[in-house]
Amino acid sequence: MNKIKNEVTRVEHVWCGSNDRWIYIEYNEQREIIGLNFMQGDEYEYFKKYWAHNNKALMSFYTTMLHTFPIEKANATTLDFINKVMWAFHETGVIYDEFN
Repeated sequence: MNKIKNEVTRVEHVWCGSNDRWIYIEYNEQREIIGLNFMQGDEYEYFKKYWAHNNKALMSFYTTMLHTFPIEKANATTLDFINKVMWAFHETGVIYDEFN
């Protein structure tokens, strides 16, 4: 991949009260999301210390969901879509652990 396309130029920490989570978002120069992570709960200092980095598995899942569910993406804000993806990612892990 193009190095510039993968270079982080902006980072956001977003509190989503309705989902009770902090979200970490990395953007490249083209304002594309290139990194994601999240932590349930409101302990911001803990979030910054342990969760403020790209989760490659979550980012791969998010990228897949962008291509798999374009209609859902088009009908939601970026943050709402990210939250839906994060819930699906979390639930997938729970179900996998339960049956594995």
